[in-house]
Amino acid sequence: MLKTGPMAFFCLVLIICSATPVLAGVEVANIYPLTDDFSSDYHYPAWSPDGTQITYMNDKAIWIMDADGSNPHVIYDGMKWDGDPCFSADGKDIYFASESRKPYSSTYLNLFKMNVDGSNITQLTDGADRRSPSISPDGSMLAYLSNIAGNYDIWVMDITNKSHRQLTFTSEDEGKPSWSPDGDEVIYSFKDNLWLTDVEFDKSRQLTHGTSNDVDPFFLPSGEKIVFISDRGGETNLWLIDTEDDERQLLTDDRKVEYSPAAGPDGKKIVFGARANETFDLWMLEMENPEANDGFSDINVEDTNVEATEGEDISLTSENNQNMDEGSGGLIGNNLALFAGGLVLGIILFLVARLIFRKI
Repeated sequence: MLKTGPMAFFCLVLIICSATPVLAGVEVANIYPLTDDFSSDYHYPAWSPDGTQITYMNDKAIWIMDADGSNPHVIYDGMKWDGDPCFSADGKDIYFASESRKPYSSTYLNLFKMNVDGSNITQLTDGADRRSPSISPDGSMLAYLSNIAGNYDIWVMDITNKSHRQLTFTSEDEGKPSWSPDGDEVIYSFKDNLWLTDVEFDKSRQLTHGTSNDVDPFFLPSGEKIVFISDRGGETNLWLIDTEDDERQLLTDDRKVEYSPAAGPDGKKIVFGARANETFDLWMLEMENPEANDGFSDINVEDTNVEATEGEDISLTSENNQNMDEGSGGLIGNNLALFAGGLVLGIILFLVARLIFRKI
């Protein structure tokens, strides 16, 4: 019989532990509807900075409710299209887009600001379409979409002096912008992938690659993870991506049409829109450990640094490195396969070590 000392036992434990993956994904604790009247469509939810309220669009008007779905009420209805609301950094105001029309001209969208109770409405822009406002964490800048240059690009406005600056210069539309928690970057979708642009240096880098449609990204408060919408796997669902190691995790698998996710200030709740019936309603997803490290990844991501200069198109290449099984069943199967493979490798290495120690 083989006799092994403490060193051999330590080597065995090290071999098995190194060969077996640690599965530490984010745990989804609960998903439930905040609205369910089945009579109108709810869109564009956004959290208040203190996490107590959510503003949103309902029936082409701006509404607000408590974070648990109670006390919903309209705060502004211009009898036109009013939407894309977001809170100011101090929670006292709401920025939004509203339909405008000048005599003998076509309809377009402009940006407005109002108090949280719907009073003191101020128009911020005029002219071509400007929509999807997003306030920087320090409240000094407003990122938004505008087609004033011919298609929808990302622009930023200085809140103090009202100056505007174009941030992206492409020949196709970008998706709605959202700020990183440190205020250094703006994240958005472009050509069905996620992109980050440095606000100070106008440097863009591609975050996801592939043939799936990745849209509506939003940072968790730590800045380490991003929630987004993707149809990878064949159905549109909520996903998380880790900004450091590019690992992904599926958050929903209910075949609803998810859109416009927004993470709460504590990072544990995500409000999003979904069509469970004939209308769009707002839903809440609660997570147990949102800052946990994911134990799996479906696509290897290779960042591409691109300097966005005026008049120059950004060139993208799509790379689909791996196929993914549909839904959460595929994720579980992948992890079980990894575990089994690690276990087999650990056994083989143990037998090899046993032969070595026997000779010794």
